[in-house]
Amino acid sequence: MPPKTAPSIPKALALFASRECSGIARALANTRDRHAGIHAARKALRRLKSLLRLGGDVFGESLVDIEARIGKLATGLSPLRDAHVAVTLAHRLAGPRPSAGWAEAIATLEHRRDGRLVEALHKDPRFLKRRHAVRELGDLIERLPWRAVKRSVVEDTLDAQQHRVDRAQKRARKASTPANLHRWRRRARRLRMQLQYWKRVLRATGKTAHHRAKQDKAATQVMSKLSDALGAKQDLRALRVQLRALRKPTLTAPLVGQIEAELKKYRKI
Repeated sequence: MPPKTAPSIPKALALFASRECSGIARALANTRDRHAGIHAARKALRRLKSLLRLGGDVFGESLVDIEARIGKLATGLSPLRDAHVAVTLAHRLAGPRPSAGWAEAIATLEHRRDGRLVEALHKDPRFLKRRHAVRELGDLIERLPWRAVKRSVVEDTLDAQQHRVDRAQKRARKASTPANLHRWRRRARRLRMQLQYWKRVLRATGKTAHHRAKQDKAATQVMSKLSDALGAKQDLRALRVQLRALRKPTLTAPLVGQIEAELKKYRKI
């Protein structure tokens, strides 16, 4: 039996959304490791958007402005996050004893990453503007009609999102373009996050998963593996572009060749 103090499904969803907003603000205030904070903020923004979409049919037009604000914050952080991911991935590919080529490439990527961060902090010292935008975002989210987000609304949304993933997969299988792969990854990632959140909500409210339990568990595992694989493929392609942009073919040719070998591991995706 669930405890008498267990929140309702709408209250639990609202609470999780509020916590994500708080987490984004804390991540942006992280001065010990700015790059880690930016990466955490970007991930939390994606989770928040996925969570809000569970009530999309109820929120209607109110969600349009909120998603625009989330998009603006995420877009502003993307170049910083991408630059850091490129450095992290380059370090991993280079191994504990980088070749001269990797060492020079990594130094260049780190210089570019750190330069972008300095420029961003110059325009928005301590990310105060961004943190203020997150507080405003939290206020708007708190005023959404959460009480109308019933269980049936959430489960209908999950079913619809699964269909979107299936359609995106078929399109990507038919034409494996970067755009199609990105769409497939984005939809798979959103479904994974939504299923994970739904599991947490049911646990917090003391509700049973009922007939969806096995289905959701299996789907979460599949979407997690798929999203990670597509993400790795996308990051490798992005690093390849950045290395080629250095315009030092003699230096980067072996590095690009290593990336090509890594990409072959994902050729079936």
